[in-house]
Amino acid sequence: MVVSDLDGTLLDHSGATISQRNIDALRRAEEAGARVVIATGRPVWWLGPVIEAGFTGTAVCMNGAVVYDIAAGEIIASSPLTPLTMQNFVAALSEQTDEFALAVERLGVNIQACIAEEEYEHPWAFGYFQRADRAILLADPAAKLLVRGTGDSRSLATAARDTGKDTVHITYSTDDGLIEVAAAGVNKGSALAELAGRWGIDPSQVVAFGDMPNDLEMLHWAGHGVAMANAHPDLIAIADEVGADHHEDGVALVLERWF
Repeated sequence: MVVSDLDGTLLDHSGATISQRNIDALRRAEEAGARVVIATGRPVWWLGPVIEAGFTGTAVCMNGAVVYDIAAGEIIASSPLTPLTMQNFVAALSEQTDEFALAVERLGVNIQACIAEEEYEHPWAFGYFQRADRAILLADPAAKLLVRGTGDSRSLATAARDTGKDTVHITYSTDDGLIEVAAAGVNKGSALAELAGRWGIDPSQVVAFGDMPNDLEMLHWAGHGVAMANAHPDLIAIADEVGADHHEDGVALVLERWF
């Protein structure tokens, strides 16, 4: 089983393109009988680069909250946050700070599942999110809750973990004040473990590639975890190997040993 994150790992600097060398390496792995899985924090509707590259397999999206069959065009598994869980978490976080804005990515396969508060700002999200007040955001189940603070992501994640205790899973994939909240126990590693179990694949037979803290559980679980050269220090610290930079075909350079 070969697993790759997208942004900062399989994609180039533009975040929109997979190099031909990386595409060829993944294709050879598939032809040799390996299961190739995309594991990303992105929602289903931002899988464009892998679909355009001809990938038709399985994608673990929204940090494990959704598993999507690309060929079938359907969600095959999901682990959403309940409204009550989100409401309790946000209320507790609000007791510590009110300097944050929220967005949600609900279960779905198109952009209409994105809803944000008016104050929520994010460079790549501009113009995409529908706008609604907080009560509406938290009224229905969501695959992922996005919390944007005014400082750095690590500090906000630390505060949020103290608040959330065991009721949610908190991670981040940027360093610019955004954290990503999922249901308790939901992460890339847990979703991949379930898939691998279904396919009869042992973790020792898995190589996984990533670059940010939302890849920690995935690399911990995989038999061989590869952090890109551009990876966050927390990921480099636990990786079995540090590969080349993502824009230097780092995924392919490792896979070419076997395929």
